Amino acid sequence: MDTEMPYYPKKDQSWEIVDAAGAGLDPARLAAAVAFAETHETSWPYDLEKAGNTPGMSQIEKEPWNEILGPLKPRGGPNGLVLRGGRIIAQWGDPSRVDMTFSIAKSYLAILTGLAVGDSLNANIDDPVSVTVDAPEFASSRNLKVTWRHISLSSAAEWVRPLH
Repeated sequence: MDTEMPYYPKKDQSWEIVDAAGAGLDPARLAAAVAFAETHETSWPYDLEKAGNTPGMSQIEKEPWNEILGPLKPRGGPNGLVLRGGRIIAQWGDPSRVDMTFSIAKSYLAILTGLAVGDSLNANIDDPVSVTVDAPEFASSRNLKVTWRHISLSSAAEWVRPLH
């Protein structure tokens, strides 16, 4: 598999699929990881409107911040996709299904921070966020110290939540 040049399918093409060995991975270990993902899904109900007192759905935040806003639809089953060099090496369930997402801010922010540093939009991940983001959430004496490293390693909500 060519790892020198990044691979991206054209808009009208399907993603290339490569087996684990062809991607340089141990097929048995990849199969075990996929099996683990398939059998260890969340205990949350499929219909989130009926979640009621499901731990984690409404008890973490106090009212009124624990209220779900916007439309909900029942979620699908476990699904996923593993890419290596831009090629699919494993998939399960229906990864094309659109589902609700929760607690993903940390992952997105880490990726965006890496891209911003890589593209020289941020000189250094240890720079304070307030240097490049003009937002009241980063103006307090506490949050002036928050760096891009903090944001990429921690939940953004933990850093910008006011002290009580």
